[in-house]
Amino acid sequence: MSETSPILNVKAVGARVVRGALPIAPAPDILDLRFLADVEAGPAPRVWVDASAQALEALLIARSRVDHVDDGLRLIDAHFADGRLRAPARLAAATRSTLFSAVAEVYAASGSCRRAGEYAATAITYADDAVTLYRAHAVRTLAAAINGEYRLAGESLAVCEELASTSGWEMVYPDYAVLLARILISSAALDVESLAATAMELREGAPNDPFWQYTARAAEAMCALVRRDYAEGIVLVAALAGGTESSSGHAMVRGFAQGVYADLLLARGEPRRALAVLEGRVSPPGHALCFDMQRAAALIALGREREVLETTDPCLRMGTQHCVRTLTPLLLRRAVAHARLGNDQAADAAFAEGFHLSESLGGSLTPYLTLPQAEVLALLERLAAQHPASAGTAERLAAMLELVPTHDHRPPLPNLSPREERLALSLRGPRSLPQIAEELDVSPNTVKSQLRSIYSKLQVSGRDAAVAVLEAHGFYV
Repeated sequence: MSETSPILNVKAVGARVVRGALPIAPAPDILDLRFLADVEAGPAPRVWVDASAQALEALLIARSRVDHVDDGLRLIDAHFADGRLRAPARLAAATRSTLFSAVAEVYAASGSCRRAGEYAATAITYADDAVTLYRAHAVRTLAAAINGEYRLAGESLAVCEELASTSGWEMVYPDYAVLLARILISSAALDVESLAATAMELREGAPNDPFWQYTARAAEAMCALVRRDYAEGIVLVAALAGGTESSSGHAMVRGFAQGVYADLLLARGEPRRALAVLEGRVSPPGHALCFDMQRAAALIALGREREVLETTDPCLRMGTQHCVRTLTPLLLRRAVAHARLGNDQAADAAFAEGFHLSESLGGSLTPYLTLPQAEVLALLERLAAQHPASAGTAERLAAMLELVPTHDHRPPLPNLSPREERLALSLRGPRSLPQIAEELDVSPNTVKSQLRSIYSKLQVSGRDAAVAVLEAHGFYV
């Protein structure tokens, strides 16, 4: 058989990709990954040996890293059950460890953080040298970070850093799973310096890989949000969401960027536009990305508290199937909505649950992003009074809230009734009031009456001024 045969070519590419997933080698080349992502796995062998297991590992890594995650999940379903290979296996411990790390990586890419954690834990058990142990802990830190378990993520990250510093390797190359985890951990702490450093490592670690470059820009957009540089952040993330390379990011990273986009708009005082950005977005199973939670923040800014509860009720019904990282901010948003509706008992219960859940997992400031700080401080004060053991933590958090990006300090748009909103939407443009009345199927006198009410609420005296105020608040998005 010649050296250029397809079979030998697949084996050579697979070997490069498997090695490239380790910290002692450069990241796999994007052309190798794309090539392997289109290679069919074929039937399972009667008995798995190191060569066949490494071939499967390469296919899983490739599918994860070029965002063919559904194909990767199908491969896992075909060959794994209950945390182990379906067919008998005679594998070296290191081979079994890196194979299970690859399975964990696919699950993490799909947002199935608990399954990712299970396989990563098994990979750690089988790791028999520093290289395979690093690889297993790298995927474990990502799985934990996706689920909001920042303390656990930090422990595995510390193991990776210790191994990198003491192993004696000639060179330690950036690990994509570690960099993704660091983005989530740094975002939780609103740590701009770490986010910026991680973005730079992504840019330099695989300059020809569009997925690494997309993730770097997403981290930079998060930096802009934390720095309160909303204009720069919106420009960055708008290109990620709608630019010609918008499909170059992994699904989870694209969803993260979409959430940052909504948060930037909310922080700039544009809740309607934030809702428009989130329109049609469906949360993946498990809600590692929870767009209902994101919508809840915009609805709070618009004073639509009952919709906050209606939108997030299905999330609560998911029970333990809901991702912990996105459940925490969801509970805090529900607490604000309940408090505004006068449901103090429900507000305190939801806030206490979200607060204690966040603190038990390592603490995070991101659940408080874009929430009205005065209302959060009031809820914190009540929590401290009702749970004296948590008073010190509540006071510390209250002091740190000044780090949390919030909306610009312009007055909020007064609440308009549904009929007034319909009329306000018709004010911009050349249509006369009689034409608007006909379009809305109401009398001209009704239009005039509603206009007087709108002008009074907006504190203006005419149509042009009303339109200007509404435009400034993003009403016409």
